[in-house]
Amino acid sequence: MKKLIDINHNGDAHWVGRIALGAIGGFAGTLALQALLSASQKWLPSAAPPLRQHPGEFMVEKAEEALPEQARNRIPDVAEKAAAQALGVGYGLAFGGLYAALRPRGGSPLLDGVMLGAAAWAAGYLGWLPALGLMRPVWKQDAPQALAPAAEHAVYGVVTVAAYDWLQERLVHAE
Repeated sequence: MKKLIDINHNGDAHWVGRIALGAIGGFAGTLALQALLSASQKWLPSAAPPLRQHPGEFMVEKAEEALPEQARNRIPDVAEKAAAQALGVGYGLAFGGLYAALRPRGGSPLLDGVMLGAAAWAAGYLGWLPALGLMRPVWKQDAPQALAPAAEHAVYGVVTVAAYDWLQERLVHAE
């Protein structure tokens, strides 16, 4: 099989290709995370994080506030909803790409994946979500509300790293 991503003289994939593969891995992880979120909302609603507003909707609203009112009123609801959902996917792609930039050769899906998921969870749940007032700090939440998202993000990380490693094996290291 022909290599689909250029390899430099050190045997490493070009950084743009690596980051793209990491983003694809992040997409796979995001799909897994979204499936877990949907399942937990259905079967364990008490574990849902106490969000005051969907983060993507909040960001879209803030972006629209920067527009003139006439332009703001012309944006269809379906476009707003799509943009809000795309922001969540972009978040997952960004962490996958960041992983690939920091770990060009990949690593253990379990160890690296749990660490990646913990980093993504911490950035949101310990960082920008409470800082923007979108949720109470995790230490002020019920245990299931704090722990379920951490576990879901661990799965995100494991799937992301496993997908990145799989893609690396097939597209970069293929002979």
